Amino acid sequence: MILAGDIGGTNTRLALFSDNLDVLHENAIKNAGRPDLISIIKEFLASTKIDDAGIDRACFGVAGPVANGHVKPTNLPWELDERDLSRDLNVPKVALVNDLVAHAEGVEVLHDDHFVTIIPGEPDPHGNRAVIAAGTGLGEAGMLFDPDINGYRAFASEGGHTDFAPRTDQEFALAKFTQKERGTATWERVLSGPGLQRIYRFLRNTDAPDPTPEQIGKSAIAKSDPIAVAALDLFIHFYAAEAGNLALKLLATGGVYLSGGIAVSLVDKLKSDAFINSFRDKGPDKLKAMMNKIPVHVVTLDTCALYGAANYARRL
Repeated sequence: MILAGDIGGTNTRLALFSDNLDVLHENAIKNAGRPDLISIIKEFLASTKIDDAGIDRACFGVAGPVANGHVKPTNLPWELDERDLSRDLNVPKVALVNDLVAHAEGVEVLHDDHFVTIIPGEPDPHGNRAVIAAGTGLGEAGMLFDPDINGYRAFASEGGHTDFAPRTDQEFALAKFTQKERGTATWERVLSGPGLQRIYRFLRNTDAPDPTPEQIGKSAIAKSDPIAVAALDLFIHFYAAEAGNLALKLLATGGVYLSGGIAVSLVDKLKSDAFINSFRDKGPDKLKAMMNKIPVHVVTLDTCALYGAANYARRL
C-alpha cells in the first residue's frame, strides 16, 4: 500500500493508494498551527479504517528544492527529511520530491478526460514534455521518456525563479515596479496568484487595498472592472510566453501541460488566439515551425500531484 501527499502552503492533501493506484482513502488537512508534517499524517491515518501497517512506500510532493532527501518547504516553517519520515511513520521507503515533479508524474498516469487540449499540435510520441503550474508560486518541471519503463520520468526545476523577460515598454515598467517591491523581477512574481495582484496594482497605480486573485479573475471574466480585464489579459500573455520559453528550454516536442487551479479556472481564456500567438512567438522561423507542432494541454484533475506522488512511490 502507498501513502501519497501533496504538501501545499495552505493544505496538505493525503491519500492511501493500492499498487494499481486505486484511491483507498483521501483527505485534506489545514497546515495552519501545525508544528510539522508528522502530526498531520498521523491524524489522517487515525481517521481511516485501514490498517496502516500495510504501508510499505510513501512519497510527498513539496514546494521547494529537494536535495539529498531533505527540503525546507518554500511557504511553511518546516524541515522535512526522508529518513526521519521513514522512522517516524515506520514506512520502509519514503521519498520527497518537488511538487512539480509530483504533478509531472501525475500527468503520466491520468486519463484523457483529465485534460483539456488548448493547442492540438503534432506531438512526438517519445518527445520531452514540460509541466508549468501558476498558483501561490510558479512551478516548472520536465519529463523524459525512458524506454526501460516504456514511459516518462519527471525531473525537477526551479525555473519559476528565473529572471522575468520583458519585451514591451509596459512590461519593462512592470519589471521596474516589481524590482521596487521585491528587489528582483522573476517570472513567479508576475505569473502566480500574487503576481496577478501585482499586475493589477501596477495598472491601477493607487494605494487602494488589493482584491484577491480570485476576485480579479472573476471581475475580468465578468468584464465588470476594466483594470481587472487588462491585468488578466497581461497575465494570460505571460503564461503563454513562459510556457513557450519552457518548451524551448526543454525541447518539449511531446507537449506542454498547464497544471494547477489557476489554469483550470481560465481554460476558456487560455484557448484564445492571444495565448496561442504568445506561446508560439519565439525565435527564428525554423524554431517557430517547431513551436507550431507542440501541443498544449490543461490538467483538469485537482489531485494530479497526489496521483503523481503515488506513481513515483510505486518505483521505490
